[in-house]
Amino acid sequence: MNQWKTWQRFLCCLFIVAVSSQAMVYTADAYNIILSESHVTTDISRNEYVETIERSGSDYVEMSKYYAFSVVGFSDMHRYLNVPDPEEQGKRRVSSSMAVLAPRDDQVLNTVKVTATGYTAGYESTGKKPGHPQYGITYSGVKVKRDRNTLSTIAADPKVFPLGSILYIPDYGYGIVADIGSAIKGQKIDLYFATTKQVFKEWGKKDVEVQVIKTGSGKCTEEMLQMLGEAIETYHFLPPSVLDESI
Repeated sequence: MNQWKTWQRFLCCLFIVAVSSQAMVYTADAYNIILSESHVTTDISRNEYVETIERSGSDYVEMSKYYAFSVVGFSDMHRYLNVPDPEEQGKRRVSSSMAVLAPRDDQVLNTVKVTATGYTAGYESTGKKPGHPQYGITYSGVKVKRDRNTLSTIAADPKVFPLGSILYIPDYGYGIVADIGSAIKGQKIDLYFATTKQVFKEWGKKDVEVQVIKTGSGKCTEEMLQMLGEAIETYHFLPPSVLDESI
């Protein structure tokens, strides 16, 4: 097979960039149609929704540009063109405070009404103090985690929500069942927070309808947490392909 010349590879990259940018224009038009027919009624909520979609869409386009140049041999082209370096892109995403998006209707397996409480890794919730070898370690073996912009660990009755199940909890975000509790039986879940102050200030005790988007297989690993967290950090929701791969 004949190897492409440098100018041929460069022209190919420019073509891919042009197609990606045009696709973003068509996507924006499509979202305008969706908004006109959706339940988003106020100007403020419409603006927030559009901003979220535009930012997510621009991420797809920019990363498509980067990988297009990488595939044809211009891995450092981001230095010369307006194409992001993945490491720099990741840093910007980490600093983003954009809220995660609720799952699409076709992703929701079912909705369950539960009583949700909050807990911490501290003595008041677990009976363990800092320095204990199992401090901050869940029943599944992963470390407790609270990140409202990606994914948090939660506790549930494994007979209702098996370990590894992924829920979307209104006002809390995405949670993965990684822990259990003697008082968490039936239609109850326990949401992890870093401090008791956060438990009382941000949550307390609520009856909520959670959306189940994945039924767990009975395990939860650090690899799963990392994969799911990175996906939400990138797209601000969980794409179906990531769900299928992670569980």
